[in-house]
Amino acid sequence: MQRNQNLEKDSVLGSGFTFPIAMYCAAKFYEVLGYDVHFQRIEQFSHMELFSIKKGDTVIIFEENNYHVKQLSRNLTNIGLNVIRPTFASKHKISQLLYYVYFSQLLTLFEAKRRRQKECHFILSKNLRNVSNQMIY
Repeated sequence: MQRNQNLEKDSVLGSGFTFPIAMYCAAKFYEVLGYDVHFQRIEQFSHMELFSIKKGDTVIIFEENNYHVKQLSRNLTNIGLNVIRPTFASKHKISQLLYYVYFSQLLTLFEAKRRRQKECHFILSKNLRNVSNQMIY
């Protein structure tokens, strides 16, 4: 990953069985880093979120390698967006899902290390954590 990528303004995309992975990845960015990221289905992205992103923003795409995803990646790169598209050469869906889960965890961990962050955002955000605890427990 390049150092100049703006991971604070991310869009995380998935479809079908990878949509929950996109949601999980966004959750890691919220909890660990406190970043304002958005997750959505690939199909929706071109209709909505695309119009709110800016040059230098990052789009993470969790999806099998296919023509549509390659075209989307190429088009986004051509307009100045950073595209992260992890690939895992396996036809086994469980293996792909596990790879994407670990990738999501490592991506946020490495970003936290790059920022020299010692603690997760949700630990440091006591007031937000208290609201969450009151609503959940």
